[in-house]
Amino acid sequence: MLTEIDIKSIAQSGEGYNAEFKVSVPTKAKEIAGELCAFANAAGGVLLIGIDDNNNIKGVDIDNRKRSAIQNAISQLNPKLSCPFYFVEVDSKQIGVIEIPSGHQKPYTISGAIYIRQGTNSQ
Repeated sequence: MLTEIDIKSIAQSGEGYNAEFKVSVPTKAKEIAGELCAFANAAGGVLLIGIDDNNNIKGVDIDNRKRSAIQNAISQLNPKLSCPFYFVEVDSKQIGVIEIPSGHQKPYTISGAIYIRQGTNSQ
């Protein structure tokens, strides 16, 4: 599990091959699922929810509906992959953390599509 110090360090370093930031939960769960799939097909990574594109820690409030959408996105990975999802308090703000390991059963797909991580982008 990441700590407050880990998250501050990742935020300061910015998005990259192993880190993706979302300021809020996207309205379409498929957007998160694609990111998870790309990390699983690469070296793994972390998706932090509550950090903007300028690396500012904003925090996020995730209700049960959004939490369920995130869990559904994780469960869409085929083959299945365990991706811990939890919250860490950073400067009195909640940050959602999804850790994605590098998968051992590549390629991973979402609805039959393969996503890969290239630099800071998932394609």
